[in-house]
Amino acid sequence: MYYKKYESDRLFLSPMNVDDHQIYTKWINDETLSCGLGNFRFNITELSEKEWIEKVCKNGEHHYSIIRKEDNKVIGTYGLEVKSEVSRRFHVGGFIGEIDERGKGYGTEALKLITKFAFEILNAETLFSGIYAFNKASIKSAKKAGYKVSGKFRNAYFYNGEYHDEICVEITKEDYLESKEQ
Repeated sequence: MYYKKYESDRLFLSPMNVDDHQIYTKWINDETLSCGLGNFRFNITELSEKEWIEKVCKNGEHHYSIIRKEDNKVIGTYGLEVKSEVSRRFHVGGFIGEIDERGKGYGTEALKLITKFAFEILNAETLFSGIYAFNKASIKSAKKAGYKVSGKFRNAYFYNGEYHDEICVEITKEDYLESKEQ
């Protein structure tokens, strides 16, 4: 069952459901997705994914399933990880897992939704993420959601026989409020 924690036009965030561990395991082992997450070299089993989701659920962490409203279908995930309670900095990350649902704007809509949640409900000051340079779609999505490129880590990730830069993106509460006014 899914619970509408926070919603936008086409999607809502629901606390992760441990019963979805098989679909997450399928997605996380798909190279088209996992190469961009930096974990393709790992074997993610159903058991390890189930245990991770159980831990997230028990701890009340801010990891959510992305649910498409029209059919209540889980299509991905987004989460926030507190990096500094004092500075109210959160790492944000997520993905659209279903291949045939990518490229439809769901990722940008989900990122905008969790960004709004972080600033308006959790009182975040800054959200940030790292995106590998070859992941052009995610960089474009972050920019559409109001994030700015703030730097890069050169040769941060070795994948498919070569090194790739990691692009750093961030949005501050001030940036968010300015974009909301426009």
